[in-house]
Amino acid sequence: MHLGVPTKDNFKPKGKSYLSLPTKYMRYTNKWRKTVLSFLFLVFIYLFFVSPSAVPQGKFSQLLGKSRRAAKYPKVHGLHVKEIRLKSPLIFPPIESAPLLKEIGLSGLFHTKVLHDPTTKTDKTIYQYFDEDFLSDNNELSNVNNKKDDGALLSAKKAFLNHGKRVFTGSQSPEIVVVTAIDFDKYELSGLMKIVQNRVDYAQKQSYGVYVRWIQEFVPILQKHNNDKEWTRLMVMRAAMHAFPNAKYFWYLDQDSLIMRYDIDLYDYILRPAALDPIMIRDQSVIPPGGVIKTYSDAKPESVRLFLTQLDTKIETDSFILRNDVYGKAILEFWMDPLYRTYGKFSAHQDSALALMLQWHPLILSKTALIPARTISSLNTYMELPEGGDDVHYSEGDLVVLFRDCSKHQTCQKDMEPYWKKLTTK
Repeated sequence: MHLGVPTKDNFKPKGKSYLSLPTKYMRYTNKWRKTVLSFLFLVFIYLFFVSPSAVPQGKFSQLLGKSRRAAKYPKVHGLHVKEIRLKSPLIFPPIESAPLLKEIGLSGLFHTKVLHDPTTKTDKTIYQYFDEDFLSDNNELSNVNNKKDDGALLSAKKAFLNHGKRVFTGSQSPEIVVVTAIDFDKYELSGLMKIVQNRVDYAQKQSYGVYVRWIQEFVPILQKHNNDKEWTRLMVMRAAMHAFPNAKYFWYLDQDSLIMRYDIDLYDYILRPAALDPIMIRDQSVIPPGGVIKTYSDAKPESVRLFLTQLDTKIETDSFILRNDVYGKAILEFWMDPLYRTYGKFSAHQDSALALMLQWHPLILSKTALIPARTISSLNTYMELPEGGDDVHYSEGDLVVLFRDCSKHQTCQKDMEPYWKKLTTK
């Protein structure tokens, strides 16, 4: 075809076409569409999740309601589902029932089951918790076998089974709670009375809370993983955090100890950042004397959640303080995890588990402060000390005295007597 001469094909009708819309108009249209879609999405969220009552009860809304109901969690509770609410921040068992509990024994306090081991040809007694319906709504024992029990024994047993249900619900929560686990098989009644009275006197002086549990309450849990009684301190701390959910700090103090200074406020003494900063032991081996992993040299007192001391060659947990927040709870949960409690090569039980955590988990180490032993863990000694004392053993004016290793020598109650006399003659 010659370029200058039109052909027949040039005169065929073309398809319909339109001029392209202006760019500004297209931007406006797209923006309007996005706005409408966003509005419809928000309306959907409001109707079905914020205000579901505004939606007609069709099949879809019924299914949605079922899914929402299925996602609800049960009410938070401790070891027991039922709870006994108390207004007093001083929670401890009736100590006078200790001889009766010893008479009843574990077989009378728990449901028992005997298992035969064919390899060793021996029988093992397994202790299990009673069902919640073992106690009626009025906290009365409903087991018919209990009718044969003496009235005093029955009351002691009922108090033992109920004690773990006690929680503080007063209007003003204490900021600090002193926590102790006591053993009615280890101490005579007079010794137990002194231990608990010591905590109560100090707490009342400082407006703190007290949380005391029998070690025997946790025997079924300990037995499940063949744990030593020393692990009970972690379980009692966990129970204390549930009983006092709004407290800020929990101080675990072993039963083999006495508080010697009722006038010392723990917060001003240690917990306040300005007081903690100069006594934090930084760049210190977690396992002394030459451990590779050390506490951080730039650790800040504001970040501390776990307060510990060191004695000899290990971490000491007969006296330690834990802050009640997400980090403090996470440390405690991790510490008492069955993975640690079932590991059979820990020479010092919970102390060894904690040392392993601090060495292998930098976050936990960053939330931990080592403080001088004599702040909360002064050791009892019959040796003559130099003037002013040393870095470990108790000297006049220290907050606490620990009777470490008294169980090995069976001298715990004897070791306590001279210090108790000092307290009562002040």
